[in-house]
Amino acid sequence: MNSNILESVSNMKTTATFSRDKKHRYCLKMEWDNKKKSCAILMTYPSTADELILDQTTMLTRNGAVRNNFGSISIVNVFSLIGTQTPKSDRQNASVILKECSEADMILVAFGRNTAHTEQKNDTLKLIRDYADKIYTILDKNGAPYSHPLSPKAREWNIVKLDVEQVLAGLE
Repeated sequence: MNSNILESVSNMKTTATFSRDKKHRYCLKMEWDNKKKSCAILMTYPSTADELILDQTTMLTRNGAVRNNFGSISIVNVFSLIGTQTPKSDRQNASVILKECSEADMILVAFGRNTAHTEQKNDTLKLIRDYADKIYTILDKNGAPYSHPLSPKAREWNIVKLDVEQVLAGLE
């Protein structure tokens, strides 16, 4: 073999968790190195991405996780219903969010800064508040929190601690 050639091989295990009717996606998990830290990322809406087909958001999320030295990423969302004008969740979604957040080494809140569905986003933060010690967010280039991986200003993740109790106290 030519000494100027380097071959790299990777194994990616991707698991998509759906409702039986496939109308709800609860989690999209990608693992490439189980010796590294795991990350659960909490966004707002699920896409149609699955265990084989990625969309731009899931690709950018995985790339960000790799660049930040994680070995896996679990994408969970405030809402679980796929592709609808009326975002909805079912009871199963909350239990999957709790499971993924409990098992992750870090939780990233990446809702984006759209002010729609603030109540549901805050309810989700309340749901995971027991894991406050490992909840972080992504700052964009301007220093704004909750950055979504799809945002061009957040392509390089600047991960900072999120004070969930302070956020929730501001609601009362």
